[in-house]
Amino acid sequence: MKNKNATTDFARCVTRFLTCHLPGERNLSPQTIRSYSLALKMYIGYLDSSIGIKPERIEFKDITADSIKGLLASMGKSPNTHNQRLSALKTFVRYAILEYPAFLNNGQRILTIPPKRSSTYEIVYMEKDAMKALLAAPDRTIARGRRDLAIMAMLYDTGARVQELIDIKIRDVRLVKPETVMLFGKRRKMRVVPIMVETAKIVESYMHDRGFFEQSACGDLHLFSSTNRAKFTRPGICKILKRHFSTAKDANLAVPFPKDIHPHALRASKATHLLESGVNIIAIRDFLGHASVETTQVYLRINNKAKRDAIVQAYPSLTEAVPAWRENCDLMALLKRMCSQ
Repeated sequence: MKNKNATTDFARCVTRFLTCHLPGERNLSPQTIRSYSLALKMYIGYLDSSIGIKPERIEFKDITADSIKGLLASMGKSPNTHNQRLSALKTFVRYAILEYPAFLNNGQRILTIPPKRSSTYEIVYMEKDAMKALLAAPDRTIARGRRDLAIMAMLYDTGARVQELIDIKIRDVRLVKPETVMLFGKRRKMRVVPIMVETAKIVESYMHDRGFFEQSACGDLHLFSSTNRAKFTRPGICKILKRHFSTAKDANLAVPFPKDIHPHALRASKATHLLESGVNIIAIRDFLGHASVETTQVYLRINNKAKRDAIVQAYPSLTEAVPAWRENCDLMALLKRMCSQ
């Protein structure tokens, strides 16, 4: 008779996947591990609520392509979210196959589940005039305004992902020639990117406000933090950005702005402006920290679209006649804990 309290192979595999494989062998960031944890938590919850398999009873024979398709169908999420969850589950399945070869048959069927097709993803970015207006929005006469300006200037000038910006520590910033900042990207890959002299001055002013230069051994502190030294969060950065975005739009009615803004839009803007300036796409790939140039090429489409729109505006008479183109119980506790970290 099977011990009801025995840990199943599935529970052990999930635990090792999240606590050893992802952080140790693949060196993934805590944010990425939370995403994997959430996908597994949702799937285990689906097996419980829809199929009636309690978390402590789940075995590898229960992990099937049909049950994963059922979860994805029940989510009703956007194609991007759907595909992110599927990708996370497939990553776990690949790991599980290596750990438990008997899972190979079911695992192969899961790996053949196709991603959800979506319409072409429109990247949000800002023209140079809009970017200048945004950076002019904060009130430089007050410390809070200088802090917000430093955040936005660094986000744009470095082309950093928002998590990369949040993770910057004081020791990672060099404010003397050559001015640079060290960023840690996906899988903790490190890259050093240059920053403009004006951006260095903005950051230096902010650091004087915070008294960083008067403190000794403060290199391990995060560059951007609240007054009580709490690390900034993504929602916090988004809130700052949206507030100044609204101010800039209201004060510059003649300047074209996108409908909305988010931190990645500044990264996209930087990439697009580098392309417009004639910078080689390989150099832009390295600057942005992309693993493949194929990822960087998405900004080529933005650049080409901008050129095409400019031609249309310049020669309306020529374009008007052209036709349009058509573990057990503790497993859930582990997942909840990892999702909340």
